[in-house]
This record gives sequence, structure tokens and C-alpha cells, in this order.
Amino acid sequence: MRQSLRSKITKIKTDNAQIVYHLFFHNTHYGLECYKENSNLEAPLNYCLVENITDDEGEAEDFLYRMAKGAVLPIHINDMIEDYF
Repeated sequence: MRQSLRSKITKIKTDNAQIVYHLFFHNTHYGLECYKENSNLEAPLNYCLVENITDDEGEAEDFLYRMAKGAVLPIHINDMIEDYF
């Protein structure tokens, strides 16, 4: 079971789907969980979890807000992380 010491959740509604972005802090690094609410979370199109993105809180929060503002879908999160970091 993953436990977060710090956590921020942002939700957006796009194309009849609610996308949840969950930024969490665990073991000295930030990670991001992204998923479409009320969907099959076993499908890679609907769910993404990336741990150990960065140890910088400001960078992690900036990334979270950029993803929410751009309405990035779970399937694209890994590509966005590669481009951003």
C-alpha cells in the first residue's frame, strides 16, 4: 500500500470524462497518478502511475498544474514526463 506524506489532487472535466491528477510524495520523491474517473482502470488508456519523478516540490507542482491545464490524458503522461524532465 502506497502512503503519501503530502498529496494534491486536481480534477478537470473534458469530453464527458473527469480526469484526476494525484501528485504524491513518497520516499523523498514526487510521483503522479492520473486516471479517468468511472472507467476501467486496468486499461492503459485510462490509468497511469509514475513514481520518482522529481525531488523538487516546485517542479512537481508546476508539472501537475500544466497537465491539468492541458487536459492531458493518462496515456500521454509518460511522454509528457519525458519531455518536461
